[in-house]
Amino acid sequence: MALRSRTRFVAGFLGEFLETQFVSGQLTADEYHSRKRKLETDARKLSGHLFAKTSTVDDPDLGSLTLRMLREPDLREFPFIQVVPRTTNRRRIRCFVGHRFTVNIERSLRYNLRHLLEPYRIDLEWSGYDLSAHDVFEDIIRRIRTAEMCLFDNLGTLNRPNVYVEVGIAYALERPLIVCEYVGKRRPQAVPDTASVPSDLAGILTVRYHTYEELCRQLYFKLPLFLSRHQLGG
Repeated sequence: MALRSRTRFVAGFLGEFLETQFVSGQLTADEYHSRKRKLETDARKLSGHLFAKTSTVDDPDLGSLTLRMLREPDLREFPFIQVVPRTTNRRRIRCFVGHRFTVNIERSLRYNLRHLLEPYRIDLEWSGYDLSAHDVFEDIIRRIRTAEMCLFDNLGTLNRPNVYVEVGIAYALERPLIVCEYVGKRRPQAVPDTASVPSDLAGILTVRYHTYEELCRQLYFKLPLFLSRHQLGG
């Protein structure tokens, strides 16, 4: 990635991060505009540090910034800036994760979530492969019931209802719930091999995305507010 592209990426990513904090009430208007102006000045220097071999830099306002390369479902990599929380005494949180079991989704989604959620001390548990097996079904119910939060991704679930069964279980058990809904490429067309989130659940907490890069940003930026609202990890 060329220097100008790196600078533009860093400015855009961290600008979006700051705007999310402002809109959610984590920053005042004065704090937001002050940090945004500072970012516009520092973006080139920050990009130089982040894309260097060390890939980590401490910022007095944002905290510790680390560059990670995460993955799309086809395993192509994309850059992602991890803003590591300053708080280190959070209690651990158990999160049940449900998704379609294909090799690429497993390798990408699990890899990404581990990076996104580890700084918040969130431990991930995965669902079983075959809901038709009675012992597996009972185990999934137990895991969801004992989890403190749940996250589901519907990519590739057309005619594959397992994830939606798990969403229904989590909803019935009143678990704090995030549903990641793939909405296709950025042009009008039918979405291949992906069903939609049932309409009666769509308003609960749904993150709609076109790419895993977009999904990771939305999840990461919104996670602190989600944890705070559900009193998790404090």
